[in-house]
Amino acid sequence: MKRAALTAFTLGCASWLGGCLSVQGYEGEPRERDELARISGDPSVSAGAPQSLVLRKVDEVALNVAQTSVYVLPGKHTLLVDCRISENRSVSRHTIEVEVDAGEHYRLMAETGAGLQGCAEVALRASH
Repeated sequence: MKRAALTAFTLGCASWLGGCLSVQGYEGEPRERDELARISGDPSVSAGAPQSLVLRKVDEVALNVAQTSVYVLPGKHTLLVDCRISENRSVSRHTIEVEVDAGEHYRLMAETGAGLQGCAEVALRASH
Protein backbone atom coordinates (compact mmCIF):
# COMPACT_ATOMS: atom_id res chain seq x y z
CA MET A 1 0.00 0.00 0.00
CA LYS A 2 2.76 2.49 0.88
CA ARG A 3 4.61 1.74 -2.37
CA ALA A 4 1.48 2.67 -4.36
CA ALA A 5 1.17 5.92 -2.44
CA LEU A 6 4.84 6.73 -2.92
CA THR A 7 4.85 6.17 -6.66
CA ALA A 8 1.37 7.52 -7.36
CA PHE A 9 2.33 11.14 -6.78
CA THR A 10 5.51 12.54 -8.31
CA LEU A 11 6.63 16.08 -8.93
CA GLY A 12 9.31 17.03 -11.43
CA CYS A 13 11.85 19.60 -10.29
CA ALA A 14 14.77 21.30 -11.93
CA SER A 15 18.27 20.65 -10.69
CA TRP A 16 21.80 21.25 -11.92
CA LEU A 17 21.67 17.77 -13.44
CA GLY A 18 18.55 18.53 -15.44
CA GLY A 19 15.84 17.00 -13.28
CA CYS A 20 14.87 15.15 -10.14
CA LEU A 21 11.77 13.69 -8.61
CA SER A 22 10.03 14.45 -5.36
CA VAL A 23 7.55 11.84 -4.23
CA GLN A 24 4.72 11.50 -1.75
CA GLY A 25 5.95 9.28 1.07
CA TYR A 26 2.67 8.85 2.93
CA GLU A 27 -0.68 7.22 2.28
CA GLY A 28 -3.79 9.09 1.24
CA GLU A 29 -4.58 12.19 -0.73
CA PRO A 30 -1.95 14.86 -1.41
CA ARG A 31 -1.71 17.47 1.35
CA GLU A 32 -0.67 21.10 1.42
CA ARG A 33 3.11 21.57 1.52
CA ASP A 34 2.97 23.40 4.86
CA GLU A 35 1.52 20.21 6.42
CA LEU A 36 4.51 18.13 5.26
CA ALA A 37 8.26 17.88 5.69
CA ARG A 38 10.53 17.51 2.66
CA ILE A 39 13.63 15.32 2.93
CA SER A 40 16.21 15.67 0.15
CA GLY A 41 19.31 13.73 -0.83
CA ASP A 42 21.64 14.06 -3.77
CA PRO A 43 21.11 12.70 -7.29
CA SER A 44 22.58 9.23 -7.74
CA VAL A 45 24.82 10.63 -10.52
CA SER A 46 27.24 12.97 -8.76
CA ALA A 47 28.70 14.80 -11.80
CA GLY A 48 32.08 15.19 -10.09
CA ALA A 49 30.92 16.12 -6.59
CA PRO A 50 33.38 14.85 -3.95
CA GLN A 51 30.58 13.10 -2.07
CA SER A 52 26.93 12.30 -2.58
CA LEU A 53 24.25 11.21 -0.15
CA VAL A 54 21.62 9.12 -1.93
CA LEU A 55 18.31 8.54 -0.16
CA ARG A 56 17.51 4.84 -0.72
CA LYS A 57 14.57 4.17 1.59
CA VAL A 58 12.16 6.09 3.81
CA ASP A 59 10.54 3.92 6.45
CA GLU A 60 9.61 0.72 4.58
CA VAL A 61 9.44 2.26 1.10
CA ALA A 62 12.38 2.00 -1.31
CA LEU A 63 13.08 4.93 -3.63
CA ASN A 64 14.30 4.50 -7.17
CA VAL A 65 17.42 6.22 -8.52
CA ALA A 66 15.47 9.16 -9.96
CA GLN A 67 13.72 9.97 -6.67
CA THR A 68 15.86 12.45 -4.73
CA SER A 69 13.30 14.01 -2.37
CA VAL A 70 10.32 12.77 -0.43
CA TYR A 71 7.44 14.56 1.27
CA VAL A 72 6.51 12.95 4.58
CA LEU A 73 4.12 13.58 7.42
CA PRO A 74 5.66 15.21 10.50
CA GLY A 75 7.05 12.79 13.07
CA LYS A 76 9.61 10.02 13.31
CA HIS A 77 11.03 8.28 10.24
CA THR A 78 13.79 5.81 9.43
CA LEU A 79 16.06 6.66 6.48
CA LEU A 80 18.44 4.41 4.59
CA VAL A 81 21.21 6.44 2.93
CA ASP A 82 24.16 5.56 0.72
CA CYS A 83 27.19 7.81 1.17
CA ARG A 84 29.42 7.80 -1.90
CA ILE A 85 32.93 9.24 -1.96
CA SER A 86 34.05 9.97 -5.53
CA GLU A 87 37.80 10.05 -4.92
CA ASN A 88 38.11 6.45 -3.79
CA ARG A 89 34.74 5.20 -5.06
CA SER A 90 33.72 4.02 -1.60
CA VAL A 91 30.08 3.53 -0.66
CA SER A 92 28.84 3.13 2.88
CA ARG A 93 25.23 2.50 3.92
CA HIS A 94 23.75 4.30 6.92
CA THR A 95 20.43 3.91 8.74
CA ILE A 96 19.35 6.99 10.65
CA GLU A 97 16.34 7.74 12.82
CA VAL A 98 14.97 11.26 12.36
CA GLU A 99 12.12 13.41 13.56
CA VAL A 100 10.81 16.08 11.19
CA ASP A 101 8.42 19.02 11.50
CA ALA A 102 5.71 20.22 9.12
CA GLY A 103 6.68 23.01 6.75
CA GLU A 104 10.43 22.28 6.97
CA HIS A 105 12.89 21.24 4.25
CA TYR A 106 15.67 18.89 5.35
CA ARG A 107 18.91 17.87 3.60
CA LEU A 108 21.17 14.92 4.20
CA MET A 109 24.63 15.91 5.45
CA ALA A 110 27.76 13.84 6.13
CA GLU A 111 30.80 14.00 8.35
CA THR A 112 33.67 12.48 6.40
CA GLY A 113 36.64 10.60 7.74
CA ALA A 114 40.18 11.88 7.49
CA GLY A 115 41.25 12.68 3.95
CA LEU A 116 37.72 12.17 2.58
CA GLN A 117 38.19 8.39 2.85
CA GLY A 118 34.60 7.65 3.87
CA CYS A 119 31.53 8.86 5.70
CA ALA A 120 31.89 8.72 9.45
CA GLU A 121 28.33 9.89 10.12
CA VAL A 122 25.21 10.87 8.18
CA ALA A 123 22.64 13.26 9.61
CA LEU A 124 19.59 15.22 8.55
CA ARG A 125 19.65 19.00 8.92
CA ALA A 126 16.99 21.63 8.34
CA SER A 127 17.94 23.88 5.43
CA HIS A 128 17.07 27.54 5.69
